[in-house]
Amino acid sequence: MILFSLTLNIPIANKRTQPTMHAFRENETDDDDLIDVWKEEWQRAGFHTQILSLKDSRKHPNFKKVEEVMNEMFEERSTDAMGFYRWLAMATSGGGWMSEIDTLPTNFPLDEGFNLPNGGNLTTYEVHVPSLISGTADEWSRVAMLLIDAIPRANGRKNEMMALEKIKDERMSGIHFESMYNVQIGLVYDKPHRVNCEKMSGRAVHMAHPYVKTAFEKQLFPIEITGPGPAKDYRVQAVKTFMDDWRYQCLGDA
Repeated sequence: MILFSLTLNIPIANKRTQPTMHAFRENETDDDDLIDVWKEEWQRAGFHTQILSLKDSRKHPNFKKVEEVMNEMFEERSTDAMGFYRWLAMATSGGGWMSEIDTLPTNFPLDEGFNLPNGGNLTTYEVHVPSLISGTADEWSRVAMLLIDAIPRANGRKNEMMALEKIKDERMSGIHFESMYNVQIGLVYDKPHRVNCEKMSGRAVHMAHPYVKTAFEKQLFPIEITGPGPAKDYRVQAVKTFMDDWRYQCLGDA
């Protein structure tokens, strides 16, 4: 093992009185519009938001050792490498909660923002898909090393998600892999503009490109596409429309 404000009706965040939701910015080409939506939705849910970067990862005492492994396996600053670096960034930032920039809160229990589930042990909420994760700083650091160690044993593409799946299958890590009911996926419509409120009872919803593409293919996309691009080019607009539909239909928020 290798050792090593905002918009109307959204409250102003205060790090001392509100929990923090972190996300990791891989590079300057990340979708600024989606990051803005991410910030707005988590702040609306009562969180302070913080964007981490490689600069935060470099503060970790084992960064150089992890960097050596990354440089051997991936192109510099590739998405696959950044998936591992963000665990170090979370450890140096004090731990807590992290989500993908395309994972948004729905019925999130705010009290768990400070009182981490499972005693602060590392917990993932979409099984081994790292869309929403919680844990203490020590846990983020510990599991970062487990992930690096698991890379050679991972099946298929040697990325963060496949390494996490291998750790899950081996059942020896002490990580809590929660079922997918905690995080719904994609645009959760039963029919055009009709949200399935029952399915939306979990903590969050993950709007990854493949999930949004599925909704488009099922003719459940909530906006009209007027340009030549694929569905992913319109993800931000579709996500914003869906979240408004969910609030209106399931929460009665006009």
